[in-house]
Amino acid sequence: MKITRIEKFPLNLKPVKIGYRKEDDLSTIAMVNTIIIRVNTDKDISGLGEAATIRSYFNQTMGTMQDWLVAYEQVLIGEDPRDIIKIHRKMDLVSGEKAPGCHPTRAAIDMAMYDIIGKTYNCPVYEILGGAYRTEFEMLTNLYEDSAEEKAQAAREYVQKGFRGLKVKVGDSIIMSGFSTENFKKEKNKLIAALEAVPSDIYIDADANQSWGNAKIAINIVEDILRKNFYPNLAIEQPLHYLDISSHSYLRNVLKVPIILDESVVSPEAMFQIAKNDAADRIVLKINRVGGFWNSRKIINICEAKSIGISFDTMPDTLLGDTAICHLAATVRDPYPVDAEGHLWFETTPFKGGIKIMNGRAILPKGPGLGVELDEKKLATMVIS
Repeated sequence: MKITRIEKFPLNLKPVKIGYRKEDDLSTIAMVNTIIIRVNTDKDISGLGEAATIRSYFNQTMGTMQDWLVAYEQVLIGEDPRDIIKIHRKMDLVSGEKAPGCHPTRAAIDMAMYDIIGKTYNCPVYEILGGAYRTEFEMLTNLYEDSAEEKAQAAREYVQKGFRGLKVKVGDSIIMSGFSTENFKKEKNKLIAALEAVPSDIYIDADANQSWGNAKIAINIVEDILRKNFYPNLAIEQPLHYLDISSHSYLRNVLKVPIILDESVVSPEAMFQIAKNDAADRIVLKINRVGGFWNSRKIINICEAKSIGISFDTMPDTLLGDTAICHLAATVRDPYPVDAEGHLWFETTPFKGGIKIMNGRAILPKGPGLGVELDEKKLATMVIS
């Protein structure tokens, strides 16, 4: 089997209102850039992959992703898509083996290879990855409400829908307006409102998005939050800069609440440093940030050897990317709620099949490969010409 062509479909994704998110906040979603690829072979089997990025987050654009895809295609034509190691070694010639940052386009190629392998051997991708602990997942959602009252109401409603995890943003005011007592108080009140609104068996991940400055400030913030009550379901996500592994290690040793690292997880090598320095109780793993299933499984192995929990997160992705996330989550021992509802942020995505979301749970299809196919008619209306 040989790769003959890589088709590229840049998408025009129309955002929709999510929960309590205000319409004027949807500009952040509009910055999502997504290219769907179809890798064709000489055996009448093709595989789908997704390159997704947000400019302000991964520092790539539709144009740069297109450039990477063209360069990857040039070295992959004629190669066997089932030889994952060789596929990655070929891509190394284009973008380097250990290039810093993320590779959404590399992840798209990798995803399509696994889709082809699953279709070739008539089994789901999670079986190619080693098998599944589960194929149905509890889910997490993000809360973006601007007031404590709205935050509490949204938290209650999502729990009623069956969601078992809530990610509460606690850095937005600080990122936009700088660190101040007033901004911190606003973020703290929203977080406490969510904590007080739901049962203590609901995961509450307080996501600071690297905004809390330094370790001493972070300690003061957390101690202030816990001054009146201890919340056993609270964890703090990425309070400091993604490169500051030593300070996150210090926080993990000093604070009573778990520390989650997200933006710090850019490669297996970065994950090794996190594990070696005891810097995280849990990580957030994004397939497109680390270059696909191949590197994701390396990261998972490090985490499970070190007893570090793993959460899976959408970009937001289309239905294809969210389904891929669940295939990967199926291979992980500890079942933290999965964020796989990114495709619901958009009016529609051009696919048939994929995960089904019911009662706050995501259910994987059992068909071969990723279990997702292109809806050609819908695709034609969404491709950017």
